Amino acid sequence: MRAITNCPSCQTQFVVTEEQLNQHQGKVRCGSCLKVFDATQHMVAPENASGRHTSREDVEEQLRAIEAGEIAETGNEETYDPAQADTITADDQDRYFNKTKKSAKSGNAFAKRLLWLVGLILLLAAIAQSIYFLRTEIAAYYPNTKPYLLLACEKLNCSLALPRKIDFIVIDDSDMQEDPEHLGLVHLTSTLINQAGFSQAYPNIELTLTDINDTPKLRRIFKPIEYLPAHTEVTKGLAAGEEVKIKLAITTPGISVSGYRLLVSY
Repeated sequence: MRAITNCPSCQTQFVVTEEQLNQHQGKVRCGSCLKVFDATQHMVAPENASGRHTSREDVEEQLRAIEAGEIAETGNEETYDPAQADTITADDQDRYFNKTKKSAKSGNAFAKRLLWLVGLILLLAAIAQSIYFLRTEIAAYYPNTKPYLLLACEKLNCSLALPRKIDFIVIDDSDMQEDPEHLGLVHLTSTLINQAGFSQAYPNIELTLTDINDTPKLRRIFKPIEYLPAHTEVTKGLAAGEEVKIKLAITTPGISVSGYRLLVSY
């Protein structure tokens, strides 16, 4: 079956076949202006056909000739030119729509690659951020990474501090004795142990002296430089499994001391 459709862009009217309409859900390409449109939405009845050089009788005669397989030459007529209409063949439409599909596939492939690239950048940014904030723990549990982390910190103007896991620092074998020769002077001895599998920063030691009722009478916090032996490299920290002997002398003028509490903190 043949029908007449009207191009909405250039108003050219031409003949289309049912086969052409079924191939692409009614979409055809105008042979005059090359615009693609839905021919089923712009059908024209033969009695309503218009044209500058073609009358309604000519259109009906052309349709009858086309149905009979006799496609006549139409010269320079612009409207209902069967020769021009036949140039919009099924092959032409297939080539056009295949090209459109390829362009769409190419666009989809580019969008997918762009999406993967953005996802990869976000993933790398998240990994870099995690390394930055967990650099101390990473250097502690993976010592081989420490040189690289130090190099990165030089570039980023950051520092790589020693871990401070207070739960792994233990005070053992502590004792406090009054000085027999000096009134109001007591001596505290203890052992500081790092039970972690990595080096840690030296902690502060908090000493609280109490009376017979366990009421705090004197409290003081000693920093590493105050309780460590002379010439100790504090920046290297307390090595894994290392024990450090502590000896402190505290004066208690006019205070009756009968007990003490010893804590470590950062």
